Amino acid sequence: MSLLASLSTRGKITLAACALGFLFAALMLVKMAGSPSYSTVMAGVDPQQTSKVTAALAEQGIGYELQNGGTAIAVEKGKVQQAQAALAGKGLNAAGTTQPGYELLDKQKLGASSLQQQIAYQRALEGQIAQTIGQIDGVSGAQVRLTMPKDDLFADEARPATAAVLLGGDSSSMDPGAVRGIANLVASSVPQLKPSSVTITDATGQMLWPSEGGAGGDGSLASKPAAEARYNAQLASQVDAMLTRTLGADKAQVQINSDLSVDKATEEKLEYADKGVPLTQTKESEQLQGAGAGAAAGAAGTTANAPSYTNGANGTAAGGSGNYKNTKTETQFGVNKTVTRTQKAPGAVNKLSVSVMVDKNAKPDIPAITKAVEAAVGFDKARGDVVQVQAVPFAKVAPAKPAGGALPIPPAFSGILKGAAIGLGALLFLFFVTRHLRKREAEALMDEPSWLKQLDGIRPAMLQAPALQLPDQPTVQMPSVATADPRRQQLDQIITSEPERVAAHLRTWITEDNK
Repeated sequence: MSLLASLSTRGKITLAACALGFLFAALMLVKMAGSPSYSTVMAGVDPQQTSKVTAALAEQGIGYELQNGGTAIAVEKGKVQQAQAALAGKGLNAAGTTQPGYELLDKQKLGASSLQQQIAYQRALEGQIAQTIGQIDGVSGAQVRLTMPKDDLFADEARPATAAVLLGGDSSSMDPGAVRGIANLVASSVPQLKPSSVTITDATGQMLWPSEGGAGGDGSLASKPAAEARYNAQLASQVDAMLTRTLGADKAQVQINSDLSVDKATEEKLEYADKGVPLTQTKESEQLQGAGAGAAAGAAGTTANAPSYTNGANGTAAGGSGNYKNTKTETQFGVNKTVTRTQKAPGAVNKLSVSVMVDKNAKPDIPAITKAVEAAVGFDKARGDVVQVQAVPFAKVAPAKPAGGALPIPPAFSGILKGAAIGLGALLFLFFVTRHLRKREAEALMDEPSWLKQLDGIRPAMLQAPALQLPDQPTVQMPSVATADPRRQQLDQIITSEPERVAAHLRTWITEDNK
């Protein structure tokens, strides 16, 4: 308070202005530090895709800001590369941006030519198809390019419709049925477009449709490496989940290598039965009926010498009436055979190799684990499958330490720490400014407020010295006396430079003397 009281009005105004300016600058710095600058990482994003992007960024702890009505996403400048890596890991990248759809037709200008209208319609159709494909599960975005059909008077000169589709991310592991569905969706959206005229590729440049060996449509696998990778990952995930529940987390490592058949096969099986099947049957019957021949008129010799014959059937004589009957049956048999035709879809396992590494410190039961793994993967010894389970000690991974030994600062406290640092800096600035002002004041008033009092001891001598030394002559050597006494010289300088303060001290002396 004594320092402020000793300052002049101009000094007080200057000090107050400096303090206000510093506080304003400090507040601006705090505001700038609390709101970091952002850089756009994705633009033209479908609003339906924005939720997936923001979820991926939030999962990695990356702050983001929505711009342009949610169609653009920006992150902090220092985390742009981290955000790009996180989005790429989730299959969300720049290819996920969408094309404008039918809203293009709402922006057509009056007086547009026929060619401009045709191009606008084609662009709108491409964008609408791309937006529809982007809604399919597992597709992170799509770009569609169409070649519209061109009718001509001559059929040979007509141009068929074609389409090219670029899927975002690595879509090589997509289900073949989903790829076939995309091809048919595009073909059904464009007049005179066949599914075989649609080409589908992913961001890695791998062609998903038409599939290998034809135009597709038969459900064949897109490619052998992609099919094997998808099968291996699915099987390894199942085995790893089983071992995690049994041994604990990070106690086992599973590696699966499969050999799949991606070719269609047709199997025919012919079987013959033991008994044939009757095809035709012929039956013939013959019967004769009539009287026998008459007796002889006379017989040589005596009657006793002639034998008599009787009919065995009715006991009549042979010479009486007789019957004849004959039946014939003929059957033609066919070959009883069964022909079985089986069409095998691609994806059959030719051979399977499974390797499992188990942490020895977990004390695993290797035989039991081996049997469980064989049952889980569908082990077949006839096709040469191999399952190996080994117990080895796992390396102990030391926890990662932050660089420089410093503890990581949570993002929620970074703004608070910045504000506290700026406030501390402001206090230090005020402290040093006040200290500097006090030092200057102390230097200016090194002998005050008692500097005149220090000269009080020489007042009588100074007042008496001229009376004692004054001769009768009119000439007095006052300048030489003043020059010889340094205290007198200092007093003269103070009176000349600061007369107001000297007068104030004189008034103080007078007041003290009156008391």
